[in-house]
Amino acid sequence: MAQEEDDLADPFAIPNFWKTSAWLDHMSLGDHAKNPLFSLDVSLLKEPDTRKTVTHPKTPTPDVVDNIVDEAPITDEDVWLGAGDIPAKSPELKIWDDRERDGRATISAAFVTEAGPAAFDALLGEKHADPSTTSDVIDDASYAACLLALSLGRSSLLFSWNPEKKSFVKTEPHLRTSGLSRGTLDGIDQLCAECANAIKQLTSFAERTYSSSQTPTRVALAGAVDQLVQGVQAEVNTRGRAAKSLLQLQAIVRPAHTILSYFRNLVGKLAKQKSDEKILSLLFEEAQSAEYQSVMLQEVAREVLRLISRPWIDFVEEWVGLKTEGGAPITKAGPGRGFVKVADKIWVDDLGYELEEADYFLDEDKLPSFVPEETARIAFETGRNTRFLREHHPSHALSNQQTIFDSNPPGLAWKFDWDSISELEVRVKQYHSDLSQALEDARQGRTFAVTTLRPKELDNRWELEFFGKSDTQINNNVLASISRFEQPLGNDLAQDGLSTLLRDKLYPEAGHALESAHLSPHWSLAALLSFGPVINAQSRIVNRECMRMLFSAHELRVHIDLLKQYFLLDNGILCSRLTHALFDPELETAERKAGAALGGGVMGLRLGGRDTWPPASSELRLALMGVLSESYDPPKACDPRARSTTASRSFSSDLPGDLSFSVRDLSPEEIDRCMNPDSLEALDFLRLSYRAPPPLRPIITPAILVKYDRIFMTLLRVLRMLYVVNQLFHDVSLSGLRNRQPSNASLRLCIEARHLVGQIAAYFFDTGIATPWRRFDAWLDSVEAESLSDKQCASGDNNYSPDVLRERQEQVLDEILSTLLLRKRQLPVLKLLEETFAVILRFAKLLRATPTEKVETPEKLYASFKRNVEVFLTVCRGLGEKASSGKSGHADSQGRPTENNSIEQFLFMMDMSGFYARKQPSQE
Repeated sequence: MAQEEDDLADPFAIPNFWKTSAWLDHMSLGDHAKNPLFSLDVSLLKEPDTRKTVTHPKTPTPDVVDNIVDEAPITDEDVWLGAGDIPAKSPELKIWDDRERDGRATISAAFVTEAGPAAFDALLGEKHADPSTTSDVIDDASYAACLLALSLGRSSLLFSWNPEKKSFVKTEPHLRTSGLSRGTLDGIDQLCAECANAIKQLTSFAERTYSSSQTPTRVALAGAVDQLVQGVQAEVNTRGRAAKSLLQLQAIVRPAHTILSYFRNLVGKLAKQKSDEKILSLLFEEAQSAEYQSVMLQEVAREVLRLISRPWIDFVEEWVGLKTEGGAPITKAGPGRGFVKVADKIWVDDLGYELEEADYFLDEDKLPSFVPEETARIAFETGRNTRFLREHHPSHALSNQQTIFDSNPPGLAWKFDWDSISELEVRVKQYHSDLSQALEDARQGRTFAVTTLRPKELDNRWELEFFGKSDTQINNNVLASISRFEQPLGNDLAQDGLSTLLRDKLYPEAGHALESAHLSPHWSLAALLSFGPVINAQSRIVNRECMRMLFSAHELRVHIDLLKQYFLLDNGILCSRLTHALFDPELETAERKAGAALGGGVMGLRLGGRDTWPPASSELRLALMGVLSESYDPPKACDPRARSTTASRSFSSDLPGDLSFSVRDLSPEEIDRCMNPDSLEALDFLRLSYRAPPPLRPIITPAILVKYDRIFMTLLRVLRMLYVVNQLFHDVSLSGLRNRQPSNASLRLCIEARHLVGQIAAYFFDTGIATPWRRFDAWLDSVEAESLSDKQCASGDNNYSPDVLRERQEQVLDEILSTLLLRKRQLPVLKLLEETFAVILRFAKLLRATPTEKVETPEKLYASFKRNVEVFLTVCRGLGEKASSGKSGHADSQGRPTENNSIEQFLFMMDMSGFYARKQPSQE
């Protein structure tokens, strides 16, 4: 009773009754049979009770005094008076056991789990009394060794591979170790088995990929998987041997299980992809998704992306010229590779001939999804321009790969943090400067001295040439090569990025949290920032050298000026001679007649003054002989390097591009219209034939020549109409002499027709052709001056390329076509103008006809003419108003006048006084 009273006096003290083994004696095993904790022989856990009962004295000890609140009132004076007598007390840790150490002996373990492995094994033995369910206990070290082998994907005495289940299974399911239950051990077994199954699946995938004929990306995937498995096995093996318990081994296997399980699922997804670009795209997406997982998984996913992307990156480097092509180089005679497709480009010209030529094409379907569209286009153009130099200028410095090697190109690689991106920009700038200086030194005949470090792989090349070498050099090279091959392969594997990453990040040091060390850009910018700077720098250098060769060696300006002179009728001498050769009735006819010899004077086709049409091919040759060659005006040679041969060509009959007249291939309906000499389409069969030299075909394409031809056909009609309206007054005068007095309608039609055709010709030649071509010519001057300049180009200069030049030329031609009403949407307006021209031609035929041949009257023709002109101007006015309502200005972003602005100019020129805007009385 004294003991119980003391226990109740201290509410925080644990009764000694619950701390002694006597408690077990008072418990009835029958009452607790359902509780497994008590279903064992308690005699195994009882200890002799050697403790003595100690009662608390009546007078409290100082320890008790410290914890009991004195209810006696204490005044402030008493506290201060006794303060000096109280000794300083150091702080101490208060635990429950200190409350019961009043002379009592130290007790043993309070719970069964603290009693040691023997007690736990006894507990498990009592629980599983059935011999069929009893587990055999095995040594911890032996079991740990088998588990370590299992986690490495290897079979052992306790675990083996089951081909039917395709999994590792336990050979003795009832084995366990001391101190661990079967459930706990099964969890450890399952973790190691899953790790082993993942290793088995990954290894099998790598072996199948290596043994079968696969693409480079799949082989790289197998290599990355192989490195990953070897790296994880090496780390687990090293740390697993030092584990002192199965729980430590479990902690070691768990990070490896996370990595291997992730890549087992990833490889399962990648294996289903049918192309390399699909594999890379999916891998990029998975690496991006890994950003939201552990830092270790982020780093490993990035490194695997680097390894698997290496074959694709190598191909890009080879294509743009940063690296020597491995194996057979890509040519127009081959099938192509990667995103570069080689196919036949087929054009059908106006003569009906098919022009077939092999060329490079960008296959966008073979591009990974992470490649930006602009970067892919620049890379493709750079590779195509590089092969242009190698094909047409094999002696150029860029055609020699050693020139690029000596400039230390930075190469293409993934960059995932801003520090490496900044470092890449510095290297790219230095490479751009070194390569530009090397090209300039090559043009000047100097030797370029490398100012930067050479790549490591270039310094380790072994010279294997035998001819011209001494025996000592040959022996040294062979011995050096043998010593390199004798190095263990594991040393090289240990130095790869993935193995290093696993060694550093799979098991971080204690106390150091695994954190992302660098600030990374968004994944949508990763490819642009990683590959863009290098590709852009290479593109600027290659494009500038191509433009230099086009302007200097291939005389690009000479050919463009030729197209302007002849197809756009910019040559005044050509217009005069062509007009007389086609229309002048005073020239001798080139038509062959039976029994009549041809005269020795100047001959022409005399359109409008003959009965038979169209002329024969011999007539065309005789009438147009010398018109082209004798009218050629060579461009002024502002740069002797660019136009070195133009002076000598002006005295030759051969024009650039073998320019000549030819006959157009027409449909049966078009041929029928050409048969009528008084129709507007009478000269549509005549065309200019031009064939661009092979180096200039990427710029002057057949599609561009078709646009030039459409413009030439329209201008030839306008040239004919100018000649016809100028002859109307002469024909009216002759008709008046025959008919005593010309009618008022005839005079009005002559005046208004001349005004209309004159304004149309001025609008076409001045506004439609001269204005946009003047801007294009000024732009060409600036591009030519920059391309031929000896000043080293900066990284921010304009990146002019052959494709840019072609696109700019197409833009100018499209602008001209729009002004000349030759676009598809403008066909109804052009048809109104052609109907008006047809009325003028009928009127000209009426003036030349005899009274018996006249079927129409001038009054009727004038009414038709007036009506067509009014409708034409009304439609043009509506187009101008519609375009003006949708645009506030009259110029686009590049300063070019828009379509509505040009139409307004024509309306102002045509009807300045508003003559056609107001209703006019009919003229009888």
